[in-house]
Amino acid sequence: MDKEKFISITGGAGHLGSCLITLLLEKNYYVNALYYHSKPTVIHPNLNWIKGDVLKPDTLKELLKNTSVLIHAAGIISIGDKNESEVYQINVKGTEHLIDACLNQNVKMIYISSCAAVIETKKKEVYTENRPYKTKDHFLYDWTKATAEKKVLKAIENFSLAAFIIRPTAIVGPPDHKPSHFGQSIIDMANYKIPFITTGGYNIVDVRDLSQTIINSISLGKQGEIYLVGGNYFTVKQIAEIANPKKYFISIPIPLLIATIPFIKIAKKIFNSHWPISKESLITLKLAPKQMDFFKAKTALNHLVRPINETIQDLLTWYRKK
Repeated sequence: MDKEKFISITGGAGHLGSCLITLLLEKNYYVNALYYHSKPTVIHPNLNWIKGDVLKPDTLKELLKNTSVLIHAAGIISIGDKNESEVYQINVKGTEHLIDACLNQNVKMIYISSCAAVIETKKKEVYTENRPYKTKDHFLYDWTKATAEKKVLKAIENFSLAAFIIRPTAIVGPPDHKPSHFGQSIIDMANYKIPFITTGGYNIVDVRDLSQTIINSISLGKQGEIYLVGGNYFTVKQIAEIANPKKYFISIPIPLLIATIPFIKIAKKIFNSHWPISKESLITLKLAPKQMDFFKAKTALNHLVRPINETIQDLLTWYRKK
């Protein structure tokens, strides 16, 4: 059997992992998928689920058996709500273990990072792949993704690791089983469980578009390259109006919202809202660059972007059917 048709994935039960697996199976790939806590939702004869830990070498040896490419999508997303040690261990140490495993078993690595790994642009400056890395003085999640990226690049330089980096923006869209922080916010907006919104916004990429681009990169991605993969920038207000056009959302400036977070926690209980709000998430919305250049991913990896209305409506339709 053609080894090139065997793909391994970490974070297989996550938001991106679930979509990736579905598309890979549709394209007749065989998939080894690692999961840790979340129960897998996709079942298929060409899919082999492996329960394990990115910190355990024996697990990784089984994961990479008979495979040609590893898509490393596992990671802990933190908006100040996760254990610091666990975030570092999974995001950084886990990546180190996978680098070693790929080198030992001669497997190509596609590392799924985040645009949060690098410093945001200011005002009208265009955000590209060539941004300086964040440091330990920045938010924990951002720093761990920056550190993991540097580990991958160092292994490429020192040991000729066959690897490249995909750096996505905020991932939204179906399938989203858990759901994700962003997905939950959109659901709450649609159900009007968020009585107010804030200023700021973010660049959004549909999980299906990102997944297709990652699959394209299996054959098109080049060793040592970094590919910024995103969609378009939207304000929180624009997203809310698409999710629930019949309701009016009060917009509160981010500095004021940060000052009132203790009261917001009480309001969330009253409105039965799961809105994932924190100082970190609000500052991220405030600093998010409006101008981002995806020319490299579009030309080298055939990255395509669908309309945000389609993404949000498909997400809400998917949840209603779930």
